[in-house]
Amino acid sequence: MFNWLRKKNAPQAAGMNFDLEEVEPLLKRLNSILDTGFKESDRKEIQSQINQMSTDHEVKEIGTYKVVYKGKQAQIRIEAEIHIEGDSREVVLNMYSQPKLVQAIDEKMLEHSDELEALSE
Repeated sequence: MFNWLRKKNAPQAAGMNFDLEEVEPLLKRLNSILDTGFKESDRKEIQSQINQMSTDHEVKEIGTYKVVYKGKQAQIRIEAEIHIEGDSREVVLNMYSQPKLVQAIDEKMLEHSDELEALSE
């Protein structure tokens, strides 16, 4: 479910796949680790762009967002891939940034996934 992309001199990424309606809740959760995070308008725009994706395995660069993490400015680049099977739509959300921020994002994604899993049991 989670992947760390590690290539020489390439940015690292945290990634997660989940149902479309979990995009905004995940972004809100990520704000808890950021001094300045995703604004409501950012979250709505990200969700809207993903909702507009309509071709199975379509990959889209959503955008790069300025945040503040541990007092320092950083950027998070978001890329989405949509998976459509019948009426079911899931998204793979990859977030690229500096290694320490990627690690923190990955931890929040895991926490989010664990909570979703517990709710479905």
